[in-house]
Amino acid sequence: MKNFKYIVSMLLGVLLFSCTDLTEEPFSILTKENYFINKRSVEAAVLRPYEHGHWCAWDGDRWLLQELTGDHFVWTQKGKHGWDEGQWVRLHSHNWDYLQNQVNESWVGPYQGIAQINNLLIDFQGLDFANLGVTETEKANYIAELRALRVWYYTWLIDFFRHVPISDDISTLRAQSTPQEVFTYMEKEINECISSLNKKNIPGHLSQGAAASILVRMYLNAEKWIDKPMYNECAKVAQDIINGDYGSFAIDDDYRGPFHRSFVNAPSPENIFEWPHKRNIYELGWQYSAFHHYKSSSILDTDGWNGYNGTHLTPSRDLEGDVYDYQLGKPFEKFHDVDYRKQNYEVINDKGDTKGFFLVGPQYEFDKAKGYGYDNSKLVTGSEEWTGQHLSFVDQVGRFSEKPAGRWNEGSKVTTGEENSGVRLMKFGPLSHSKKLFMSNSIGEIRLAEIYYSLAESKYRAGDKAGASKLLDDVRRRNYPSEEWDKYSYEANPNMLTDQEFIDEWGREFLGEHRRRTDLIRWGRFGDAWWDKPVDKTDKDYEVFPIPSRVLNSNPLLKQTTRGWE
Repeated sequence: MKNFKYIVSMLLGVLLFSCTDLTEEPFSILTKENYFINKRSVEAAVLRPYEHGHWCAWDGDRWLLQELTGDHFVWTQKGKHGWDEGQWVRLHSHNWDYLQNQVNESWVGPYQGIAQINNLLIDFQGLDFANLGVTETEKANYIAELRALRVWYYTWLIDFFRHVPISDDISTLRAQSTPQEVFTYMEKEINECISSLNKKNIPGHLSQGAAASILVRMYLNAEKWIDKPMYNECAKVAQDIINGDYGSFAIDDDYRGPFHRSFVNAPSPENIFEWPHKRNIYELGWQYSAFHHYKSSSILDTDGWNGYNGTHLTPSRDLEGDVYDYQLGKPFEKFHDVDYRKQNYEVINDKGDTKGFFLVGPQYEFDKAKGYGYDNSKLVTGSEEWTGQHLSFVDQVGRFSEKPAGRWNEGSKVTTGEENSGVRLMKFGPLSHSKKLFMSNSIGEIRLAEIYYSLAESKYRAGDKAGASKLLDDVRRRNYPSEEWDKYSYEANPNMLTDQEFIDEWGREFLGEHRRRTDLIRWGRFGDAWWDKPVDKTDKDYEVFPIPSRVLNSNPLLKQTTRGWE
């Protein structure tokens, strides 16, 4: 790929002092020949598809399809804000189509990452790695990382669409492969490259543990993806990871650790693969903005950063304050009151440590004088429906400011939110600007807790409830005061762990970690009713997204394979 552009840049032309000299001199086109000059340039090229992967998983459409189609999150219309041509209503009510942008971009995004990897692997074939200072072991690891990362991209595609093309070059249009063919390709790639990966875990890179964890995800969902239960295979690989066969990992004893540790250069032992964040390098700005209120900088130490007040947890309570009787949804209510996570988020000391995973209830200004905590003498007031009144985030959705007139009578719907509607997730915390920590949290893309839960589910499905209970408790105990633990332990209360409780527990532990749709589908509950969503219609398959129309139009070899969308 002689003229492959490793960095997208503009051509800079020389000033034309003569009308006869029309030559343009390119200064910033990087080819394979002049880009790869040493080991650092190789490492930089390998990191590029990781950067795209971070965007792909966390900065928009894939997260939205995984979470806004599930029972935990909603983007409500808040007065004049947030209608956005009804796209959030369609996602919540399972009424999307193959024109919807989130569906299209969830095909395009992963394939962009796959194309980057394919280009790079082709260019690697002609490189003299030794001349660049790269050993054979390092070369093998780079290639293995790219192959494993490519499989990670395919997990999104097979989960969303099932019938997708397998692409290992950049020049040929491909027809779709069957889910089984895609799965077999993914499995083969991981098994071939895993031994060449580093066993030591390095934040921002795939290791042996991460590659094995991708297999766990594949096997856990195989019954839905390829109509073949593979829970025994899932259990085997998960147990090997827990035993340390693929690297050294441990459940963090602090519930905040997997999301906040790396900012003090102490990565959580639980994170098998994490995206390390730093201001102006790796950020989660989209999610901060989507969750945060228009005046969030008054509440949080965020350097003036305010949000556009979109996403929040689906409500647990109706307009009268009573808990809904839906089995699904109600995410905030399903956290026990003594659970450490069910606290209002707050910076708690002068080191910048935090507590709690939510913004809920009355909001106060960040205590700038002290450098942490809230100044309870300074109320944060609303700026829309509650202008001049104390802003309080409620676990409800409704036009309370218009009670009993106006749109109050429309009830509790996606379209009847207000600026204070919904509990806000702070699991990924923005952290403290004044402590130079703002946007320097971690995102655990693959956590050891997931491996414990996957093994627990495999045991539970095999009838080993005791084994499942122990595995879940090994993670859960960190969330509760020791004196309260016996009340909430599955081991101590064997009848507590049911199918519904297992679904709820997946939701509590992995709230907002772009997996709720997949978990609901695996448990056969994605079509159920929850707040402002009826039972799915039977005219179409809603567990698999339709192949986007723009994609079909761009490749004549593709056909619609999702039932009801032909």
